[in-house]
Amino acid sequence: MAEKKLEKWQVKDSIRVFDHRWAKVRRDSCILPDGSEIDDYYYWEGGDFAQVFALTAESQVILVRQYKHGVKEIVLELPAGMIEAADASPLVTARRELLEETGFEARTWQSLGVLHVSSAKATTRAYPFLAQIAQWIRSPSLDDDEDIQVIFCSVPEVLDLIAKGIIRDANSIATCFKALQVLERI
Repeated sequence: MAEKKLEKWQVKDSIRVFDHRWAKVRRDSCILPDGSEIDDYYYWEGGDFAQVFALTAESQVILVRQYKHGVKEIVLELPAGMIEAADASPLVTARRELLEETGFEARTWQSLGVLHVSSAKATTRAYPFLAQIAQWIRSPSLDDDEDIQVIFCSVPEVLDLIAKGIIRDANSIATCFKALQVLERI
């Protein structure tokens, strides 16, 4: 069976219809490969972020528990933060966020690629990292709207938390999967 050739949509017009520090929404008018048009394709222009699967020298995974207003729940996830304009790279963000949220620095860092957070509805990309030999060096330095509890778990405990639905953040789960592949533990 012959493979069907896929083509990108052409953007005829694009306008940001909502612009706020917490949310940016864009509406595109697009021409599809068959010539038909979609005049109102809305999507979120989200900021990119870095996320860290950090292991201590004792092979403990560093997790953070905090309130997330989007889901209106206290969640358990990996440390993460938005990439700021002043950051030279996603790695700079990852290092900063691990230190700010947990007080830990890691000796070795490895990029785990790029993840699309919601490819149909958002521009946001996640940059996952594996950080090893993490050591506590100071108290966390939290933003005014942050209240974070640092949690330590073994790799089997993290996998159990995912299996039981306690860790539900899709980005954290994907980052764990990618990190554990590198560590050859799954």
